Amino acid sequence: MTTSSRSHRTSRRPQRAAKARGAARAASRAGVRAGARAPKRRPLALYRELRHALLGPCGVAPGSTLVVACSGGPDSLALLVGLAELARRLRLRLVVAHLDHGVRGGSAADARAVGRRAAALGLPCVSGRRPPGLGSAGGAPGGEAGLRRLRRAFLRRVAREHGADAIALGHTAEDQAETLLLRLTRGTGLRGLAGMRPRRGPWVRPLLGVTRAQVAEFLRDRRLRARRDPTNDDLRWSRNLVRHRVLPALARLNPRAGEALAGAAARLGAVAALLERQARRALARASAGAAPGGIRLVRATLLRYHPAIRELVIKQAWESVAPRTRGLTRKHLQAVEKLLHEGVGGAAVHLPSERRARLERGHLYLGQPPRPGARPAPGKAEA
Repeated sequence: MTTSSRSHRTSRRPQRAAKARGAARAASRAGVRAGARAPKRRPLALYRELRHALLGPCGVAPGSTLVVACSGGPDSLALLVGLAELARRLRLRLVVAHLDHGVRGGSAADARAVGRRAAALGLPCVSGRRPPGLGSAGGAPGGEAGLRRLRRAFLRRVAREHGADAIALGHTAEDQAETLLLRLTRGTGLRGLAGMRPRRGPWVRPLLGVTRAQVAEFLRDRRLRARRDPTNDDLRWSRNLVRHRVLPALARLNPRAGEALAGAAARLGAVAALLERQARRALARASAGAAPGGIRLVRATLLRYHPAIRELVIKQAWESVAPRTRGLTRKHLQAVEKLLHEGVGGAAVHLPSERRARLERGHLYLGQPPRPGARPAPGKAEA
């Protein structure tokens, strides 16, 4: 090495040292000491809400096994990745489940994307496809309700096969708002106004307190790309109509209308739970015991309660004599209320599934008729 090259390298050293000292001073001025650890990043809103919901309203105990329903869309993908990040801390065992409804082209690619994501997270993945014969490939069997029944049956089967304690769904605050608006439009009681519950049976919805904007923030932060389902833009589906037309219109009045509606549903849910508990106590006090094919309630005891409690008592009594039977409407309940107030012995109201509400000797009987008789129109009292 020549003398000139050595002197050139030697002259660079003070320059490098000066640059290093300058960088250290700049870091010090920025409040970061040279050599100190970087500040811990604050968890995102979705992560915090997910953890709170799991341990709180969803009632998921540490050590539980969860089936995670994942379509590959933004909400379910954020749910899956968020749960995977929390799994070790909460000792959760996760099983990913994806059902290909087969109602549109490209759905098979969604299934492959979910499978790859599950494999990247080290999780087992169960994929299913709509059985042939349930509607054409381009149509939905039974509409929205039919798809929902099909999906739920698949998820229940996966849960049974893996001994799962719960099934996690990715519904968000905006989904809750859409549900509330749809139920208001169709007509609903207090239970319906409560919207979707954080937990109902095996179904848990830990993202009900999370907005779609927070879902998007989480996906950007984790550099995740969700699948897009074009059927979500089809305005022939009632939920899509609410999502793309009604909620944006309400956002002109309040940019956070979706959150406001979801919050109202949560508060109504708390009120509904309180009234349900009071109604169960009232039912126990009014009960005069079982009767052949039904139940007897003391009329005078029922009339001491507020009409809202009394309506819930009738609903609960009905569920005990006709379990898993649908069709009891507000028209029926109003007719039973009128029956109680008029107090005409022997008068009756026809109810679904060949049941009747009948007054006899100071009691309201709910159940099967004691003898054949002419069937009145629903909600009509018979003398």
